[in-house]
Amino acid sequence: MRHLAKVLVLLFLVTNCLWLSKDNLVRDGDEEGHVGAAELFLFDLEQGSYGGAIHRAFIADMGDYPSLYPAIVGAWWWLQGGGDPSRLLVRGVNLGFLLLAGWGVYLIAKSSCSRDLALLAAAISIFAPLSLGAARHFMPEGALAAAVALTVAAAINQRQSPTTKSALLLGLAISAGMLTKQTFPLYVAIPVIALVKWRPSILWSLTSIAVAAPWYAANISHQLEYTSASAEYMGGSSIFGHLVYYPSTLITHSYGPVWAAFIAVCLMASLKSDKRKIAIQGLLWLVGGVILLTLVPKKYERLLVPLLPACGLIIAAGIAAKPKLLMLSPLPLLWSMWVSFGSTFQPPSPIADFEPGCLQVWIRTPEAAGMGFDPIATASRQVQVKSIRVIDGPQVPCDVQTTFGWEYHLGPHLRRVGLDTSPDGERELIVDFRGNDHQVPLLNESYSIDFAYLVGQ
Repeated sequence: MRHLAKVLVLLFLVTNCLWLSKDNLVRDGDEEGHVGAAELFLFDLEQGSYGGAIHRAFIADMGDYPSLYPAIVGAWWWLQGGGDPSRLLVRGVNLGFLLLAGWGVYLIAKSSCSRDLALLAAAISIFAPLSLGAARHFMPEGALAAAVALTVAAAINQRQSPTTKSALLLGLAISAGMLTKQTFPLYVAIPVIALVKWRPSILWSLTSIAVAAPWYAANISHQLEYTSASAEYMGGSSIFGHLVYYPSTLITHSYGPVWAAFIAVCLMASLKSDKRKIAIQGLLWLVGGVILLTLVPKKYERLLVPLLPACGLIIAAGIAAKPKLLMLSPLPLLWSMWVSFGSTFQPPSPIADFEPGCLQVWIRTPEAAGMGFDPIATASRQVQVKSIRVIDGPQVPCDVQTTFGWEYHLGPHLRRVGLDTSPDGERELIVDFRGNDHQVPLLNESYSIDFAYLVGQ
């Protein structure tokens, strides 16, 4: 099993890096916001303002969310030399968070089963199709999955060994989750309450509060406004739609029918054996989180990502109870490879009304076309450009996943490839989309740019 786990982790890294190397799709609006926040940390670090980066991470208002995730991404981006965040080495940081979540699963499983089986549980836990899809993007759910898994592991460790060290580790794990996203308590409240040893509880409570409180205290008014706005959002669905959204999304988008059937078989096998303890730990994590998420008015399928590693525990318990189930595991793994890399199959959205406009699609094939910015960058290199003016910019179709306009993405792209417009420039580059030829007039010459795929022609 240990060798199989190593093979699975290698398969995870190779296939996802291959996917990232082929994907040129412009980021979703939410994703672009996280990249922009990370870029501010990058600027601080490039200028040697380490104190400024620490202030941003733990105190400053960086938008709707806490700042630990963009701080980590910005620091990694800086270590990779800056530049375009779409580069494989920069974008790949998000895969690391999912591996950390797998490590948390390993620590949990190791407390109740053999080391080899725990390694297998960890390796399997990172192959949920939705987890694979979201981990390829600059979204905090992968980092939140790592924080949740490590917190549950720390709670179990604190229960088994209620020492000062274990309490401090639990407090630090909780504070890391709170600084990743405000919804963190929804994912860990039930498993932590059920698993933690409450005496002594003051130490880990004070540790988590001491680390996370400065950011929440400094941003309390903004957070209250954000929470109030979120609480008023009901979408276009009924109460029944809210109740069935996440359970149905677990089966359709998060895992799919092949995984769902395999997990159900493993669950039934484990509950009838002496391995039920580890399966119950996984259920507390998964079902407890689903119940609390259902209470939140906003519904997004990606919010399930921090709960999905829990199924690795259920699968491990099932295989421990009935080792023959290991022979069936290649089927769901192949399903993951198919739907998350080579297939154009898209499961139907359970309740589309929760997400008006373009739906966020995370399980898809890599996009090779890009958005047509490179030809503009090539034209810009040929003359010192003072400014760039876009006339009748194209409407971005939903297939090109972004909630921001095409022009919004052009400036950041040019800046990140070292072609920001210069105040000392003498000429204006006009990007004119009028007519059918899609020419870019520059000086007395024209540079042809093929934007046909953008405007649907």
